[in-house]
Amino acid sequence: MLAVGLVTVALVLPGPVPALGATATPAAASATAITGAASHVPRTVVSLTFDDGDADQMAAARVLHRYRLPATFYIITGAVGTPGYVTRSDLHQLAADGNEIGGHTVSHLRLTALSTAEARRQVCTGRSILARWGYPAGSFAYPGGADSPRTQSIIRSCGYSSARGVVGLRAPGCPGCSLAETIPPANPLTLRTAGEVDSSWTLRDLEHTVTAAERDGGWLPLVFHHVCAGRRCGGLAVRATMLDTFARWLAQRQRQGTAVRTVGQVIGGPVVGRPVRSTPHVAAARPHRIVNPSVESVAASGAVSASLETTSAAPARTPQCWMQGGYGHNTARWQRARDSHAGGWAERLTITSYHSGDAKLLPQFDLGECSLPVRPGRSYTLGAWYQSTARTQYSAYYRTWSGRWVYWTSSPYFPASQGWAQARWATPPAPAGASGVSFGLALFSKGSLTTDTYSFAATPPDAARRIAGWVLLSVLAAAGLAAAGRAVRRRRRPANPVPVEGKRSTSSSSSR
Repeated sequence: MLAVGLVTVALVLPGPVPALGATATPAAASATAITGAASHVPRTVVSLTFDDGDADQMAAARVLHRYRLPATFYIITGAVGTPGYVTRSDLHQLAADGNEIGGHTVSHLRLTALSTAEARRQVCTGRSILARWGYPAGSFAYPGGADSPRTQSIIRSCGYSSARGVVGLRAPGCPGCSLAETIPPANPLTLRTAGEVDSSWTLRDLEHTVTAAERDGGWLPLVFHHVCAGRRCGGLAVRATMLDTFARWLAQRQRQGTAVRTVGQVIGGPVVGRPVRSTPHVAAARPHRIVNPSVESVAASGAVSASLETTSAAPARTPQCWMQGGYGHNTARWQRARDSHAGGWAERLTITSYHSGDAKLLPQFDLGECSLPVRPGRSYTLGAWYQSTARTQYSAYYRTWSGRWVYWTSSPYFPASQGWAQARWATPPAPAGASGVSFGLALFSKGSLTTDTYSFAATPPDAARRIAGWVLLSVLAAAGLAAAGRAVRRRRRPANPVPVEGKRSTSSSSSR
């Protein structure tokens, strides 16, 4: 799941910083070569780019560092530190090794499917977060490769110097396309690439794409996603062994006048000390009620699958502003249902095979167009009508300042119901730092769950105080029982207990 979707606070950028490629790193030394005499300007430039910030890309980074080849890593800021993605420490290592850190939005949503306000939040806030982390990004990549004149204007206004797509140059899937991008490109906000390198590509395909570009010279950006080491590779992955062989071969092509540069070095490298433009302030989303509460309207989802990016929008099957969420190992089927509580439609979830986790319908993880803006310390009342063959409960998530979505809490159980029943629940106070909330009724067993007519509102102050009091009393009661138990055990314990060799205390935790 990703939509990781995944800051609605204004961040302040530091003062002007040197252009990418102007720092004392191996990548900067390479950038300097472009600024030298004409005889040293490479005839052909290859840029190795990696999308999303998948954790397995660190294996690729180590391979490239071995051959002194810099790359550009486009990062989903809301995914950093979550399972399967790079950490802040990884980003530090990538930059220290001479790689460029670029932007890929906060929540990995297709910009062309968003309102202008949400698209600006995704692009500008993502760049602000990277700057706050110490990476003044100048390069951007469109999630799913989806762009338009409107999104190009947003990219420019947020301070980026370039934006890369996923198609446009000759590749196994496009034999009639141009061999290379021009330097400088005709439009730096629609950089063309040789498709996306996936498991169908061979070493020969990679090498041929480079040698074909070398015929007339120019710029060849290559797009990678996952890097796999085992026998099984996903569709959008390249084997680490093949990448190693290709990197070694590519490093030797410098003898033929082919160089490897980051995107930032090609776009902005020649001007050493050129300041990176600051990111403009973007207003946070205003509080609102649930969008499309009766799931009547459907729309092509703005979410982009991290396992199979595509330039075409997904079919309009999911209710507008909603996403299909869940975790664990189960088989879920989603259907539009005519048996509705209000209006003409409801959404039905059926789990046909269950081992662990759950599945649920939630407002889209974003920066406030669909997810619900909240204030820390306030309680909110969730509501929905449902029919279910098994018990259900609310699962709630909150968004941090960096756009990361975190599991928050769950409600008590609601019983199975053949007829329409209403599930209402007031949450505990929103955690410190929470800026948005998403929630859904979860199914965590085999069976079916149909939902409709969702609601969300701030809990009245009196009720919120009662809830906070109940929570405090529960905590104090639990602490008292624990203290009493320890006192009883101390009275029963011998004065000089003998440790039992080979035993250790263990603990386990789970998250949603």
